[in-house]
Amino acid sequence: MSNIQLYYHPMSGHSHKVLTLASMLGLDIETLTIDLKSKAHLSESFLRLNPAGKIPVLVDADKTITDSHAILFYLAQQYDQQRIWYPDDLPTQVEIQRWFALSAGELCTGPVALRGIRVLGKPGNEEQAMQLTIKLFSLMSKQLEQQPWLAGSHATLADIALYSYIALVIKLEPSLSDFPRVLDWATRFEQLPGYRTLPEK
Repeated sequence: MSNIQLYYHPMSGHSHKVLTLASMLGLDIETLTIDLKSKAHLSESFLRLNPAGKIPVLVDADKTITDSHAILFYLAQQYDQQRIWYPDDLPTQVEIQRWFALSAGELCTGPVALRGIRVLGKPGNEEQAMQLTIKLFSLMSKQLEQQPWLAGSHATLADIALYSYIALVIKLEPSLSDFPRVLDWATRFEQLPGYRTLPEK
């Protein structure tokens, strides 16, 4: 049995981010599904792990880490001996943090919300979510004009943080083909060693 456990849901893009990095690092992680429909994330036992009642949650021996970005950072610091995913140089770290902020903000109000409305039946303003999705794709496209990856010349945690929901929403919205640089970036990401397949929808 693995020493690392991930409390997750297979449809969660935030969970997919963590599983993707774990796969790329060659880590063996035991996954424990949290049934969101039955509100298992609000159960007393789960709230002891994460009082915020959100997935994913990573447990590594005596350490419990919540929030997908914090988990990505932890895994990179703990298990990426070559410092590929979170390099030691400050400029790259600053760029990664900037994209983390966009992943926690614009990604959630745009692509995450749009998928939630269309696929998961969540309430929300679909037109607004689409506008915010286009805004984020525009920001990414401008960045990718200058360099092949979001934070520099090679893939980092910035790309992992954005990829899952960007790729999921590309499958949902044909008009996003107007952003070929973002589509090309997603295709190249899928060719990285250890890439993990997206949720079905």
